[in-house]
Amino acid sequence: MSPARLALVSVLQYAENLTDRQAAEAVRCRLDWKYCLGLELDDPGFDFSVLSEFGDRMAQGDRADRLLAVMVDHLVTAGLVKRRGRVRTDSTHVLAAVRRLNRGELVAETLRTALEELSEHGKEWLARLVTRDWADRYSRPVRYDRLPRGGDALIAYVLKVGEDGMHILRAAYQDEAPPGLRDLPAVQVLRQVRVQQYWYDGDGQLRWRGPKSTRDRASRRATEQRNTGKTKADGRPDPASARVPWSSMEIVTPHDPEARYSQKVTAAGQREWIGYRDHRSETCDRPGPNVIVQVVTRPAPEQDIDALDCIHQGLTEQGFQPTEHVLDGGYITPDSIHRTEQRWGIGLLGPVRDDPRACQRPGFAKEDFRIDWQARTLTCPRGVTSPPWKSTLGDGYPRLSVLFPRKACRECEDRLQCTGNVDGKGRHIFLLPEPQQKIQTKVLKEQKTDQWRRRFAIRAGCEATVSETVHAHGLRRCRYRGLSNAHVQHVLTAAGANIIRLSECFPPGTAPPREPRPTSHFQRICQRLTT
Repeated sequence: MSPARLALVSVLQYAENLTDRQAAEAVRCRLDWKYCLGLELDDPGFDFSVLSEFGDRMAQGDRADRLLAVMVDHLVTAGLVKRRGRVRTDSTHVLAAVRRLNRGELVAETLRTALEELSEHGKEWLARLVTRDWADRYSRPVRYDRLPRGGDALIAYVLKVGEDGMHILRAAYQDEAPPGLRDLPAVQVLRQVRVQQYWYDGDGQLRWRGPKSTRDRASRRATEQRNTGKTKADGRPDPASARVPWSSMEIVTPHDPEARYSQKVTAAGQREWIGYRDHRSETCDRPGPNVIVQVVTRPAPEQDIDALDCIHQGLTEQGFQPTEHVLDGGYITPDSIHRTEQRWGIGLLGPVRDDPRACQRPGFAKEDFRIDWQARTLTCPRGVTSPPWKSTLGDGYPRLSVLFPRKACRECEDRLQCTGNVDGKGRHIFLLPEPQQKIQTKVLKEQKTDQWRRRFAIRAGCEATVSETVHAHGLRRCRYRGLSNAHVQHVLTAAGANIIRLSECFPPGTAPPREPRPTSHFQRICQRLTT
């Protein structure tokens, strides 16, 4: 079948938020679809499974992005989209097409999925390893209500499941095992889940890793830096090695190994989900339609600012170099503004957050201090000059640490309002490198003005785009599993939203004049009475 025709069917499918069966039925029965596709009235259409197979082909490489680029290129040729205009970007959470599992369900369901795939490729080999009690534990999908009750019983169950999984992995990695078994996707997921959820102590005993609720930033960072099961110098188990990894690494379901757990704080409270994060960029020049020109799909834990370079790279490859890129605070920092300007030549418009340490001070803010970049010093509003600052790191980025003399701060009349302490310590301020610090000072001053607020008000249209794609086109929930398949859905949703927007947008001055609606007999009687 024609790929172009299937691509158009897929775009229309997501424009009307139809399932594969409904889209195939529309091709077979609806006159408007036949007219749009150029089909004969008696064309029988195709089986709905063709759309699923076509989606798998679209997920290979950058085919989905190229489809959206073709649409945008035609709109540029028609004069509806500018390549050097304003662009705005926002993200939203997308739920994976999986059920949320607790850790007990995860390890057991992962082993069951691996056994199902191994039975297809090595049935006789697997039959020699399976025991009778495995049928009770892994013959059907694992559910929470079927797990043992009680803490000790549940721990014993997950340790037994862990030993069974390690037994399968050891056998699969032996030389006598049939070739290719260890490379099966389900076996690789089983191996990763066993590493993430179990560990070996100094005595070689299999242990269950600590729960997520006991983790903190220090222990999670130490977990990534240490190997699983690492012990201290005296042979005792290292507590940090008994913790599960960060959410960016942890597999939460064997049915979609690329889906990740994430959470974010919103105005309505804290939101948790398993899935992905969708970033969509659209034009916002007036007059003309707002067209979605690029879509980026990333794992859920990846923050907005981490996807900024990927967004700009995609826009540049499509020939877009916006004069201004409007973003919310999740994408904007002085570092991102400086890097984007230097690397891509694109100006960012968005709110910059102030230094949280400065916000805690009741008195003088960082902007009240005078910076001497040549002498590497800082002068407070009372005229006290600090010693030369020292280079340091803050959240992994270069920072400048400025510490005022204790004696000068102790004798200052504004000590309590400035330092916020009573023990006589000097004021401690952290500065950004010179380019970033100048950007922060400038933007913090500008974003308090009405002119800046009026310019940034155009960003509110992103919320309407999110609402449209979620409620009208079904963006919130994935139809297929995997990051690449989710990206295909997001691109087709964007193309379908563009179709709807273009159909509702009539260029000014070209709309034919409408005939006035004729008045009814009763309206004529009313007109006589009023006159």
